[in-house]
Amino acid sequence: MRHRTDRLGDTLQFMLPNPGLTLLVLAVSLSLLSAISPGQAPSQPQHSSIQKLAFEGGLYTNAGVEGGNSWVEGVATAGSAPIRSNIYVRDPFDSQPRWIAEGEYPTWSPDGSRLAYCTRDEGNYGQIRIVNANGKRDRQLTHLKSGACFPEWSPDGKEIAITLIQDFSTTVAIIDENGTLLRELGTGRMAHWSPDGKWLEIMRPVSFSQQWGSIWIMRADGTEAKEILKDDSHRVQADWLPDGKGILFSSQRDGLSAAFTVDLDGKNVRKLGADPSMEWFQSAMSPDGKSLLVEATNNASPLKVSVLLIDANTRSARILAYGVHFSVVWGR
Repeated sequence: MRHRTDRLGDTLQFMLPNPGLTLLVLAVSLSLLSAISPGQAPSQPQHSSIQKLAFEGGLYTNAGVEGGNSWVEGVATAGSAPIRSNIYVRDPFDSQPRWIAEGEYPTWSPDGSRLAYCTRDEGNYGQIRIVNANGKRDRQLTHLKSGACFPEWSPDGKEIAITLIQDFSTTVAIIDENGTLLRELGTGRMAHWSPDGKWLEIMRPVSFSQQWGSIWIMRADGTEAKEILKDDSHRVQADWLPDGKGILFSSQRDGLSAAFTVDLDGKNVRKLGADPSMEWFQSAMSPDGKSLLVEATNNASPLKVSVLLIDANTRSARILAYGVHFSVVWGR
């Protein structure tokens, strides 16, 4: 099948943090999110900077689908409770996606040799597991009393930040590469390491709304915790900018889910990009600042979630996969 790349309009301008670099984006064609097969490899990598891609897809409960369940290999649906999810990889990036494990929230080790992920146990979060990039040696990493999920490797690969989950309580914790619990850092979830490995960005609930929209940073030992931004909109997700000097986050603060940046002092909130035909959720920026990866849904087909790559140079968009919770290994 032919791979399609859609040219984007140029009447709206969004600034990337890199000085002098702009990303020009208008509405992505409504046909873009339905035109590409999830099993189709890109005709060529964008910027040749993505080396490996992992993402999650699987079986989801959906009352809006006849029969109660919707199943498409490699396709995830939004707003539904997962029964079983599968992890797929493009490794190398220009290859066809292949199944590697059953689980959720995959994250690559810094060298791309392993994936950490979490499991479900009768609907509850189970333990963190680890699998080699070739799909071999899939083994349980943690043996915790509580469930755990949202793993992320430290930049040096020696530690993994996780979220301990028990009932309605979530705690950010650090384990070593052998699964030993090293320290608990307090209330929070979905921790992300700063590029230098000295800080963590975490999400905490906004006190007056109980939405997980309060963005915090703290040192990796749990000290010097401070709130960067309070956002009570739905589906706030955050990560570091490549230079470690700010936070990239998604939010519905303007009514439409979009990508924003904010400085570490909580100032200079800037809209990085949006599309009126889409909702943007998880986002990540390439180290060179020339590509933006987003987890997006098309308003015309809101149950289908895609990993979308937006290229700042060519002003084009490309679907990399149908799925959620992506993880990328970037080239040096």
